Order: sequence, then structure tokens, then C-alpha cells
Amino acid sequence: MRPRTITTFVGLAIVAAACWFATAFAQSPANSELNLTGTWKGTRTSTGGAERDLRVRSVEFDISQSGGALSGSYRCYAGKKATADCNNPVGRITDGTINGDQVKIDVQAMPNSLACSFTASVDDARMNGKFTCYAGGSLSSVGVWNAAKR
Repeated sequence: MRPRTITTFVGLAIVAAACWFATAFAQSPANSELNLTGTWKGTRTSTGGAERDLRVRSVEFDISQSGGALSGSYRCYAGKKATADCNNPVGRITDGTINGDQVKIDVQAMPNSLACSFTASVDDARMNGKFTCYAGGSLSSVGVWNAAKR
């Protein structure tokens, strides 16, 4: 190979690496400009799974954000007591991340260990997305959800 060709390849490799690092940093969860810390209230609407009757449940997330990591609690408006409208009334965020305007929140709800995953887009003080819940390892419900920061 000619020295000019080698120089061109090295230059292109450096530019490609710089672009990759810039893109990776820009998409880093810790680089989000959004602050989700606070109370978020909204609804989740079941569209499938064991709950095929389009049940709407009120939900609340109390979120603490540290960089791109989210933690906190989850509950249904029904309160701390299980009811027909919300049979898993309280829980905690077991894992949560924010990457740009995309959020993923994993919840473990009690008393019967319902595991839900909420994904959403954040626009200002609103989240809109989808959720999936499993009870005892079986699909319990899927649907859509939304919440607003209070």
C-alpha cells in the first residue's frame, strides 16, 4: 500500500471512532436533560393478556433520578389495600433508566409479586407508552399507559 492510502485509512478510522464516541455519549442515559424526579400520576389501560376487557387503572410513580438511573415507588390510587380495581396496590421500581426522551421502568408490585415493565416517551411533563405485566411467570396484562408530573 502507498503511504497516502495508509494515511487516508487511518484518518477515516479516526473520524469514524470520533463519530461513534460522540454518538454513544449523546445517547448515554446519564446525558439526558430531563429531570423525572417527582410524582407522576396517570392511568394504565389493559389491551391484552389475561385482562382482555380494557380495564383502566389509576397509577402513581414517585420517581427519584440520579443521572440516567431511576428508583422509587409505584402504587394504584386504590391505596394500600388490594381491591378488585387494583389487586397489586403497592410496589417499588426495581430498575429504571432514561435515555434521551425514552424511559424504561421495571416495577415489582405486591402483595402477589406482579412484575411490570413500563416503557415510554417523555415530552415535557408527560409520559406515554406501553406496559407488560407478569404474575407467577405468566403474562398477566399488556396495554398502554400515560402519566403527568404533578
